[in-house]
Amino acid sequence: MADYHPSHRSAVDRFFFDWFSGETLGAVRLYFGIGLALYVLTQYPQLLILDQLGTEFHYTLPIWYFWQLGIDHNVPWLILPTLLATFVACLFFAFGKWTKPAIIAILIGIFYLKGVRDSFSGDVHHREVPIIAILTLFFLSKCERVWSLDARRKGFSPIEDWEGSWPIRAMQIYIVMFYFWALVAKLRVSGLFWFEGGGRVQETLVGRALRDGFGADGNVVNLSLGWELAQRPDLIFTFGIFVFLFELLIPLLLFVKDWRIRLVILAGAAFFHFSNFMLMNVQFYFYPFVFVAFFDMAKVHRWLKGKLRLRGVEAPSEITGD
Repeated sequence: MADYHPSHRSAVDRFFFDWFSGETLGAVRLYFGIGLALYVLTQYPQLLILDQLGTEFHYTLPIWYFWQLGIDHNVPWLILPTLLATFVACLFFAFGKWTKPAIIAILIGIFYLKGVRDSFSGDVHHREVPIIAILTLFFLSKCERVWSLDARRKGFSPIEDWEGSWPIRAMQIYIVMFYFWALVAKLRVSGLFWFEGGGRVQETLVGRALRDGFGADGNVVNLSLGWELAQRPDLIFTFGIFVFLFELLIPLLLFVKDWRIRLVILAGAAFFHFSNFMLMNVQFYFYPFVFVAFFDMAKVHRWLKGKLRLRGVEAPSEITGD
């Protein structure tokens, strides 16, 4: 048998296993977990408006999995403890303490909080779907074995680079395809009418802006920027072309190795989400924290530590103490 050589590996092997080191998986978990903790706090504040000691009441339209599980009424006092427990579980996950149980706790917390929110709104929001998919990949990986309190306590041996690379690459695939399939869905439902001036985008801008009606001064109460843009179908068409090209070509990001090019592309994606929030109240504004999966966060962490040391600030360690 001929001696094995890396060049003999298939393109699929090189695609999944040659991009990141084992420690990068732990660093991505750390920063993703911190971002997720903040994300959880931004997604469910409307649930805290309710009287937490108030009377239980039935949902008008329970979300589908609440319906399947027989959860047909709200328990007000359960919301705040669930939110706090989910937040704490995110921090446990980030710093690698009881990592896998923490992932399960986060998933249960998100399913419950999302279920309550969506059962009130009568709509199924999908912004948690990528979060759940990424957490599932972390659960299937060996992320608890590196850059974690679990690793320090149990003395895990370091993981191989390929064991750290494939989950990150799988996360990247899911994230870019989330955008690509969004484009396919738009084309399937509305065709090019979605992007044309005066088309579906304009309808959405007008509909969102008119939710709260007009004020005494004759202007819309909320989303005035979206209302103003709705009057400019030429600009809508231009922006629509940019969105079309972005969602069509975003899978190419999987083959870009230069982190600076990745940063520019993903900064554009972050601006896209922020603009959608300002124009249409599409609440994906904090979603870009998942983009940490596209960078070698171990190197980023060390760079940040160096910058903080120059300023006399103590930075978090890599947790393992290595």
